[in-house]
Amino acid sequence: MKINSSRFIVLTLLVILAAFSRALPLVVDHTWNFTAVGALAIFAGAQFNDKRLAFIMPLAAMALADLLFLRNGFSLLVYSGFIAMVACGFLIRNKVNTMNVILASFISASVFYLITNFSFFYPVTLYPRNFAGIIASYTAALPFFRNMLLGNLVYSAVLFGSFYLLSKRYPVLAKA
Repeated sequence: MKINSSRFIVLTLLVILAAFSRALPLVVDHTWNFTAVGALAIFAGAQFNDKRLAFIMPLAAMALADLLFLRNGFSLLVYSGFIAMVACGFLIRNKVNTMNVILASFISASVFYLITNFSFFYPVTLYPRNFAGIIASYTAALPFFRNMLLGNLVYSAVLFGSFYLLSKRYPVLAKA
């Protein structure tokens, strides 16, 4: 597969910038979970021609941002959720349009919410390990789901919109 190096560089820079938005709560007071990371996963899945890179680039950028800024450890559930979000980007990769980006934003936030708040997965949890505990976990996480969904929608508009405008200005960035 021939790699368009200009496209690869621009996509990689956009993914890294979006991943580093995870550090924003450390410098400004903003709403938790309203970040670009969900949008970057969808964007990577939709835009990287090589499916391996679609997974590797956003996960590596997030791991680097976590290491540098968050220092709260690696969460297999969180990264599994982001892997699922990249897969949502695959669903729209050959048909990127406004409605599909909105749908991918909603589906990916929903999948992430379902994966990361299923309390049985955690070795230590605030909730009892029964149906009531699962419902309590999901209920407590609703504000985070809302914020992630809004972040996905806003940052997807920024990422996909920016790349669309750049591709129109610099045709070398278009998919091969």
